[in-house]
Amino acid sequence: MSLKANTPTALATVAPSADEAPTREPNAVEYPERHWVAQSVWHGEAVLLAAAALRNRFRDRQDVLVAMELAVYYDRGDDTTWLQPDVQVVFGVGREGNRSTYKVWEEGKPPDFVLEVASPSTEEHDARYKAREYARMGVREYWRLDPEGALMETALEGSAATGGRYEPVEAMERPGGGRQLRSRVLGLDLRSRKRDGATVLVFTDPVTGEEFDGELEEAERRRRIAEDRALAAQDRVRALEERLRNLASRARPSGLDS
Repeated sequence: MSLKANTPTALATVAPSADEAPTREPNAVEYPERHWVAQSVWHGEAVLLAAAALRNRFRDRQDVLVAMELAVYYDRGDDTTWLQPDVQVVFGVGREGNRSTYKVWEEGKPPDFVLEVASPSTEEHDARYKAREYARMGVREYWRLDPEGALMETALEGSAATGGRYEPVEAMERPGGGRQLRSRVLGLDLRSRKRDGATVLVFTDPVTGEEFDGELEEAERRRRIAEDRALAAQDRVRALEERLRNLASRARPSGLDS
């Protein structure tokens, strides 16, 4: 059951700042990293492409973190209260380091943009519980995408915090036809489209009109991984050949070359 387009969700509380949080971390609380399993091929494809598109969009911004399936803890001292957005974007925290979790009280703020990709087993949970908790956390925009095109009333829904409440992002006409929704947090227009059967996100820069969906970025990432693996394999072969030459040289009888 989807979140109705005309149903506002209260933005009850904004997450406490680092200054307001307790000064000492309880020793017994570990905040473990969480694992992700794609619910289906289409679900995984939609998540990967959206994350790749946004990483590429903000690749020159060192103060923007784009993360996929990173567990967010938002109640200090409680390791049972957490959410794992499919994709999140956070401005002003920096992307250096290798986070295994995101603790709101340490970072000083909650995510600014969150995307959840629906599946039959999570759709109602996303629409009800997660919407409420993201609002309580202080997430500025909460978006949902239906990769199957049959789980929600519309394939793409956006909610934005306005005056202390979540309000639905209104769709608007696209140049040339169709509908899109604007994310003021990202500064981008979002729409859904079919790709090999799956419904994925397409982003548009409203200033330049450039469209991107992460397909090229993901293909480039995979190409670079393949190249790195090939180079590593070549290095191992060269190292082995050098080792064999050294062994052969040491095994050669003394005076053989005189």
